[in-house]
Order: sequence, then structure tokens, then C-alpha cells
Amino acid sequence: MGSDSARPRLSIVMATWQAAETLERCLKSTVEQTFDQWELVVADGASTDGTVDLLQSYDAHIAWWTSENDSGIYDAWNKALGHARGDYVCFLGADDYWAAPETLARLFEAVGSADYDLVTSVGQIKDSATGKSHEFGSAFDFRRIGPRAVVFHPGLLHRRTLFDEHGLFDTRYKIAGDLEFLLRLPADTRALHVDTVSVVMAAGGISQASALARLREQREVLKRCPRYGPLRAYLAWLNKLWRYPIARLLDIPH
Repeated sequence: MGSDSARPRLSIVMATWQAAETLERCLKSTVEQTFDQWELVVADGASTDGTVDLLQSYDAHIAWWTSENDSGIYDAWNKALGHARGDYVCFLGADDYWAAPETLARLFEAVGSADYDLVTSVGQIKDSATGKSHEFGSAFDFRRIGPRAVVFHPGLLHRRTLFDEHGLFDTRYKIAGDLEFLLRLPADTRALHVDTVSVVMAAGGISQASALARLREQREVLKRCPRYGPLRAYLAWLNKLWRYPIARLLDIPH
């Protein structure tokens, strides 16, 4: 983390809860970044498993953190966003980690001096038990986001002021609140795609552990989106539901 009080280029937002088993790997991968214009803000959900001890041990690298009850990941992210000072914000899970020490340097080298709203990249899902992994993540496409386009959210850089312009995450959702936020963005959203693996994500996170629940919540998000509505949301849900067993069989994103 930059040692001075200058505005950082990036705020890395983390929501943690009972994450002691994986958190240190995540924190270590952040501290080891060769790009140093970042800050880390963490909202912990009153963990009791040693997570707080780990956060205290990394206190010198964390700009702000708290440990208190919350109503879920999007409530925690919203709390942390209130303390984020970066030009960009990304969201990293406690069981995620940066793919390489040069990851952030590569992303910001691609950004340069341009003022993008979103910077997408590729993610890798890795199953530590089997050693299997697969990569996915497409560019942000206003016309396809939701039913078809799969934007990899961990490591996705958001221009910080997007949250001032379009609001915070909707805490009604437990799994698909990040999709709901992206659907609020306008057609002229300026996006850059960097074709590099940015974040490694452990298999079995909340969005994978209950894939059918995720599909149902995505349907609700699309149904409430003025661009889609109930009928298109239902058709998109049926399409994903049909593809779900095939995706599971082939071990690919769905």
C-alpha cells in the first residue's frame, strides 16, 4: 500500500466472515503486488474464528477495517465503500487471491491515463481438492449483460464515482447484487477488457455452492430490470436452467 496520504488509484474492498482459513493467502497476495497505489478496506461480519486476529496482524497494510454484524455481503461492501478513496474500486473475496504479483501493474498499465468506467479481466476458478481449474470472463457488453455475458466480478475495476451516480448495492439480494448493479449502468458505459487472469477464485464460494438459488436470484434481478422485464427474464432463466446440467457435467461456468 502506498505509504503517503495521496489518493490511491485503487481501493480493494473485502467482506469477510469466518475466513481465517483462507484470508491470509488473500492478504499476502495483495501485499505482494508490485503496483503500490492501492488501499485495502475490509468489513468483517463479527467473525469469531481468528479472522479478526489476522486483520489486526495486517493492520499496517489496511486503510480501514471494522468487525461488526451485517446483513450480508452487499451490506458489508456498502459499508466499506463509504471509506474507499481510490479512483477505482474492486471487490475481492476472502478466499480469492491475485493471480500474480504483477497483476495490478498489468491492469493499470492497460488503463494508462484513460478514464474508463469498468475494467474487466479473466478469472480462474480452481478446485484445490481435484487440481482442476477453468478460466472465464468476457468484456462488459451493455446489450448482453445479464442473460448471456459472463463478467468476472472479483477483480473487476469500477470507477469509484459510479456508486455516487448509480447508488450502492441492493441489499435485498444475497448472491446476484453485483449483477443488479451492472444492469443499472447506461449504454454509454466506457469499458476496457484486459485479456489476462487477474484473480484466482476458490471453487465452492456462495455463488457456486447453490447454483440453482443463484439462477433464481438472477431471474429476479432481470425481472426487475426495465430492459428485460418478467417475460425475457423467464426465458433467460429457462435457457440457463437447460444449460446448467451440461455445464456441471463439463465443469464450465454457467
